[in-house]
Amino acid sequence: MNDEQNMADEPAPQEPGPIQSVDENISQQSSSDSQPTTISMEVHKHPHHVTHKKKWAEYLLEFFMLFLAVFLGFIAENIREHKVERNREKEYLRSMFEDLKTDTSTINTFYNNADSAINKIDSLITLLRRPDRQKYGQTLYYFARVITTRLGRIVLTDRAFEEMKSSGSLRLINNEKLSDSISHYYAEQTRFKEQAELQIIRMTAYSELVTEIFDGAVFQQMLQRFPYKIKPPNSNPPLLTNDPTLINKLIGQLHYYSAIIVINSSFAKQKSEHTVNLIEMLKKEYNFR
Repeated sequence: MNDEQNMADEPAPQEPGPIQSVDENISQQSSSDSQPTTISMEVHKHPHHVTHKKKWAEYLLEFFMLFLAVFLGFIAENIREHKVERNREKEYLRSMFEDLKTDTSTINTFYNNADSAINKIDSLITLLRRPDRQKYGQTLYYFARVITTRLGRIVLTDRAFEEMKSSGSLRLINNEKLSDSISHYYAEQTRFKEQAELQIIRMTAYSELVTEIFDGAVFQQMLQRFPYKIKPPNSNPPLLTNDPTLINKLIGQLHYYSAIIVINSSFAKQKSEHTVNLIEMLKKEYNFR
């Protein structure tokens, strides 16, 4: 009884109600968490996406940009080449400018020496024709010898022109009038060379004949070695002969020699004016000084 009474006195255990299992709760929570949250988003395709279909305007824009890049590069290269060629042009013509100044000095020197030689030849012919020519031996010998010295010949300085011509750089000269003047100026170089050769031929013919009338030993005594100079003889030396035929032959050679000097002197005068004009054109075009 006591045991039964004690058991009756203890509170009766509660019956389990409808309790959700832990596994079920976890499963539901997991299921809830695992379901993705769907958010409505508007998707825009990039113009350069592989699946993007370009419109004709986009193709045209890309073509235009490519064309513009190539065109601007071409223009930049042309500007650079033009600048390089312009600099080369100025360098060549600066050298030509210096050559022309040298030509001016050469031409003026020839012209002055030619004028002096012509005057001496005239005086020599006048004295040779005098019946009393022997009285003027000293002057005759001096003029007969000195007319072949210091005259020289005209040779234009064409270094820069020939370099431009051989390299095809004459095309760099943009000024057509200047280009024509330069070409015309140096085209006369051949003419000057031909005239210079004729002058040498006439001088040689005279030199070979003069020693048949004048004593070569006296000429040697007139020669000063350093500095080079032809001096008048100390005395009044006689001629080797007074043969009128031989003297007339010498006068004839003097005439032809004088004539070629006169022609070349006339060319020199004209060339001097042309040279000065060309120098002024270069100064104006390139601001040379």
